[in-house]
Amino acid sequence: MANVYAERRRRLLERIDGEAFLVFDLDRTMPAGIDHVSLSYLTGFRGEGALVLSADATLLFTDSRYLEQAEREAPDLTLLHAENDYLDDIAREIRARGIRRLAYADWRTTGYVAGELRRRAGIELVAKHDPVTTLRLSKDEAEIAHIERAIGIAEEALLRLLPKIKAGLWEKEIAFQFGLLLHELGSERTTFDMTVASGPNASLPHYRPSLGDRAIEPGDLLLIDFVAVAGGYVSDITRTFVVGEPTEEQRAIYDWVRRATDAGLEALRAGVPGREVHRAASAVIEASPYREHRFLSPVGHGIGLEVHEEPRMGEAMAGPVAVGSVVTIEPGVYIPGVGGVRIEEIAVVTKTGCRMLTSFPRNELISLPAEPPAPVP
Repeated sequence: MANVYAERRRRLLERIDGEAFLVFDLDRTMPAGIDHVSLSYLTGFRGEGALVLSADATLLFTDSRYLEQAEREAPDLTLLHAENDYLDDIAREIRARGIRRLAYADWRTTGYVAGELRRRAGIELVAKHDPVTTLRLSKDEAEIAHIERAIGIAEEALLRLLPKIKAGLWEKEIAFQFGLLLHELGSERTTFDMTVASGPNASLPHYRPSLGDRAIEPGDLLLIDFVAVAGGYVSDITRTFVVGEPTEEQRAIYDWVRRATDAGLEALRAGVPGREVHRAASAVIEASPYREHRFLSPVGHGIGLEVHEEPRMGEAMAGPVAVGSVVTIEPGVYIPGVGGVRIEEIAVVTKTGCRMLTSFPRNELISLPAEPPAPVP
């Protein structure tokens, strides 16, 4: 893996306007985890710290909490102990190495950090949108394998969860049980704040059980959006069910969303502007009786080390989707006071189309038992 990280760093240096690049991920100074993904993607180190990357050296700064971990995870890097004031230690190394222009990702680095390094090191700071995110657009085979593993965990957990769901269970209880299953099956992080939305709550696209206190009822649509993590990489899947026998309208809403999902996947291939994928899925629901309630957010997004990455496939994306991107397609219909339906699939983009990574059935609306659980004697 050391060669993989070295190649990523080499490619990054070709993209920046400066002699070196800064990654700063320290919760003492900035919001926790603000650039954890860049640090781990470029080095393999999963702790906190900072990275100064140049053609001459790769300097990894961390403190006593992570020194041994850094030695294990990134043994090929120059490790520097920065126990008290990271910014002073970084500025000292920058001056010693004669670096005059330092690039950084503007939205992943606070103005305080950039300003202090400018002042303390006496250098020019060059703000870039986020070149590491751009570098992460196309996934290699190892990254895709991690995502497939995360998908496998998530789908198996869902299969084990469904027999446990009956009318009368609380949304938050379902979320808790699902989180336990994900953990038992090997997810590196559980998702107790996942979306488990029943009845009218399902019209809120990112509803969380903590926002309300509701038990599912016969006749409810039940929307579940969930994540598993493997090797640091995520899955992101949504399925919608019905509790009891579905009505004709519920079947119809589901079928329109399924057709929109199919249309988005059919349009997805390398070189196609992301907005065309969005429009293909949107056009299906625009032609339905539910056009006033169609999804307004982008129809899909990239996944990888983060749940939401580039590309974001909406009206604003005029650029082409890159080969090797792993993306979701997730159209929906959301009717206030009634409920909602969303289907979210994951695929990897190829030159001629896409390869599906998710496999949980979506062809028809699946019914769950309507009878409430028997009382405990």
